[in-house]
Amino acid sequence: MTSGLDVRLAAAIDGMRRDGVYKTLNHLDGPQSAWVEMEGRGRVLILSSNNYAGLCDVPELIEAGKAALDRFGAGTGSVRFICGTFTIHRELEAALARFVGTEAALSYVSCWTANEGLMPTFLDAEDVVISDALNHASIIDSVRLCKASRRVYKHADMAELQAILEETASARTRFIITDGVFSMEGDIANLPEIVGLARAHDAVVAVDDSHGTGVLGATGRGTAEHHGMVGEVDVITSTLGKALGGAAGGSAAAIGGK
Repeated sequence: MTSGLDVRLAAAIDGMRRDGVYKTLNHLDGPQSAWVEMEGRGRVLILSSNNYAGLCDVPELIEAGKAALDRFGAGTGSVRFICGTFTIHRELEAALARFVGTEAALSYVSCWTANEGLMPTFLDAEDVVISDALNHASIIDSVRLCKASRRVYKHADMAELQAILEETASARTRFIITDGVFSMEGDIANLPEIVGLARAHDAVVAVDDSHGTGVLGATGRGTAEHHGMVGEVDVITSTLGKALGGAAGGSAAAIGGK
C-alpha cells in the first residue's frame, strides 16, 4: 500500500531530478588519490577532494594502520570511559595538543562530533555564544544544542562582533566561535582581531580549523600559525581527515586556565 509519505517523497525526488540537484554516488575501486579508478568511468582526475596533502594512499600510513589493527583490533567495543581507552589514543591526543599549541586534546570520531560536544559541555543558560554568520553547519548544530543565548555577527564583521561583546558584558561567559578557513568562501578568519577583542572583553575564542590544518602556516599547524598565534587560541577543533589523510576522526584541543 502506498502511503502519503511515499507519495510526498516520490514527488520530492522527482523535483530534485527536474532541478538538477538529485545526488548519485560515484563508486571508487581503489584508493582515493588525485587520479582514481571510478566504476563505470575508468580513470578520473579528482579536483574536489579534501585530500589536500595527498596522504590518503601513502604507503607508510597504510602500513601504520595495519600495524594498529594487528595490535589493538578493529574497534573499542564500547565507549572509552566504560571499558577503557587505548594507549594509542592517549598518544594521539598528546601529539594533537603539541601540534596546535594547547595543553590537552580529546579525540572524536569526527570534527562534527567534536564541535557538537564542545559548546553543550561548557555553556549553559547564563552564557552567550557568538558565532560568525558563515560558520560551518557542524558549528551551527553545536550552537543549537547548547543552552546559551545565541548571537550571530555578520561574516568577518569585527565592528559588529565588538558591539555584541559590549552588549553581552553581563553574561557569565562569552564564547566566540569561528571557522579558521571558511569552507565555502575560502577566506581566512581575522584571528588577531578576534582574539584581541576577546581578551579585551574577557571572552573565550574557539576555532574550527578543519580546512586550515595541514594547509596554512609554515609547518601546517593551521590558521593560528598562519597568523603567528600558535598557543594563543583558547580552543581549536579540527579533523583527522582532509589534509591529514582523509581518514575518520576529529579532535578538540584547549588551553587551560580559562
